[in-house]
Parts: sequence; C-alpha cells; structure tokens
Amino acid sequence: MNKVSRLTLKEAIKLHGHRGPWLIIGYKAGLRACEILRPQNIFSLRCIIYTPIKTPYTCAIDGIQASTQCTIGKLNIELKESDVNNIRYIFINKISGRKLEIRLKKNIVKLMMDIDRIGLIRLSKIVEEGSSCNLFEEKIYD
Repeated sequence: MNKVSRLTLKEAIKLHGHRGPWLIIGYKAGLRACEILRPQNIFSLRCIIYTPIKTPYTCAIDGIQASTQCTIGKLNIELKESDVNNIRYIFINKISGRKLEIRLKKNIVKLMMDIDRIGLIRLSKIVEEGSSCNLFEEKIYD
C-alpha cells in the first residue's frame, strides 16, 4: 500500500492467536489485492468476503484485515454467506474503480478440506509457501 503500513504475517498470527491456513489464505489474498489495486490510503480499499460464516473459513477475515487494513470497525469489509465451493474475496479500489476477485483454486479447496489428514501445522506451511498463482484464481475488472 502506498503511505500505509500493514501488519506483518507474524503480527497477524499474534492478533489471530495461531498460524492457521485460513488466516494465511486471507493474508495472502489481501497482499495480492494491494499489489494489484494499489490503494491510496486506509479508506480507499473495500472488501466483500463470500464465505461460510463459521470457523475455520472466517479466519481468513483476520488475514484480510491484517494485510489490507480493511476492517469491520471502518465498515470497509462486508461479509456475505456462501458455501465452501463459492468462497471468494472481492476487493474494490474506491478511488480508481478497479476491482479484483480472488477465488481459491479447486485443488486448494480440496487441500484445505483435508486438514484432519494433513494437519494444521503442515497445511499452514504449504499455504504459506505457496505462490499466489498456485493458490488463487484472479479476475481483474477495470
């Protein structure tokens, strides 16, 4: 972000309470949105989160808040109920009008659903080490 600092992943983990894969997914989605949309200040970015309104899916919200400074308190995050197969994060630069839609790739959704077999720590590491192009499908609207 220009002129705006965000929390580091380490700080986001401290805020959230643990290093979970959904927190990291949200954090990385937010970083990608800031990279593409280049918000000018803490008020110029808005996020609409489509997710099941239950943990662990909502943990991504903490990651998005930490990496974008879109927060519930500033009302520049909106939550909308969706099923697991339609999780998506829509980021809007309110000044430029540009919009980015981020969805998890199908193989990542499957991986995230297999947390009991893979384990929290290992899955978090896989997600943290994964590049945006391997984790997300992106659509940009100018």
